[in-house]
Amino acid sequence: MKTKIGTGWSNQTNSREAGIEAATIAIKNGGIARPDFALVFCSGKHNPYEFLEGVNSILKETPKIGGSAIGIITDEFIGYDGFEVGVTVFSSDKIIFKTFAQSDINKNEFIAGSELGMQIQNVITEVSKGLLVFYDSSKQQNPPMLNFATPLFEGIEQYIPEYISIAGGGFLADMQLNTCYQFYNNTVLTQHAVAVLISGECTMQTTIMHGCKPCSAYLTITKTHGSIIYEIDNKPALEVIDELLGNSQKIKWKDFALYVTLGVNHGDKFGLFDEKEYANRLTLAVDEENKALIMFEPDLKVGDEVQLMRRSIDLNYIETTVSELKATMQERIPIFSFYINCAGRAKPYSGTDFEDAEEVQRVIGSNIPLMGFYSGVEVAKVGTKLQALDWTGVLCIIGEE
Repeated sequence: MKTKIGTGWSNQTNSREAGIEAATIAIKNGGIARPDFALVFCSGKHNPYEFLEGVNSILKETPKIGGSAIGIITDEFIGYDGFEVGVTVFSSDKIIFKTFAQSDINKNEFIAGSELGMQIQNVITEVSKGLLVFYDSSKQQNPPMLNFATPLFEGIEQYIPEYISIAGGGFLADMQLNTCYQFYNNTVLTQHAVAVLISGECTMQTTIMHGCKPCSAYLTITKTHGSIIYEIDNKPALEVIDELLGNSQKIKWKDFALYVTLGVNHGDKFGLFDEKEYANRLTLAVDEENKALIMFEPDLKVGDEVQLMRRSIDLNYIETTVSELKATMQERIPIFSFYINCAGRAKPYSGTDFEDAEEVQRVIGSNIPLMGFYSGVEVAKVGTKLQALDWTGVLCIIGEE
């Protein structure tokens, strides 16, 4: 049986009815009689228990993963204003989906990642092709703290063979880091990572779409602690950024949060610019008293060279990148696309008058189902190693042999 895939969405305020509507539309759009797996996402404003109850009234015991998201993306809809939900249902004799969940990522991300990686390793075979991992980005609200993707995926990656394509994203219920939820089969969780291993007569390819370019020379980090950058080039970090922006306090330091982005070039330092070789780090908050930047990830260390990045989403670049990705699939037929898009790239936060996700919709086309969500952090391979990414879109395409 050829793989059947259907997507559905709803923006009903009633959580249970929204789940029912999205799941029903997905089943209908895919012409699915036997659901084998589902991806399910709901807004942070919905009651996750009632939403999953609604989904389960249609999908019953279907294995599933998903969680809270600031917004969703489908082949016909983009939304992040309130009550958006999305459901994708798969039915296939060629592709096998195996779901996983791991708790306590807020206690130790690396240990949780290692535990999840060992779970997955136990069922990997030579026909395992792709792995999607989603996790709770919010550790706590006051003071704001994140679960870090870098140690989580370092723990996972050590158990996954290189031939398996991996992508991931961090769930956020909202920008205030309120309680975030994850879905694992018929259970609502929090402070978890969930995953699906995709195996069989298929392939999964991924690509990165940053939308950032360097706007400074290389700068050297000279003092850090965890995710806090105190000094750059032996000067207070906020003063360095302020000087680079030419602000003279025209933009208040507190407004650097969710705006200032630092890029790490993992390619040729003095070669031609290649976005796929960059891992970007977004500022979560600022410590004005210590003139420090508080970053989304803790991996920037003393001695690392970074560049201040400027945001410029190139829509032509999106078409080129997607075309290159499709070309890598060779004789395999694209059957599903999945887009993990930084919430900061949405129009209200990006300062642009367009949605990059609209261009992804257009380039993918209406003949391939598309589902995605707006994330806190995105994860994909930069070179040969998984990297947590900020201000980034990660596109995955599943092809069938």
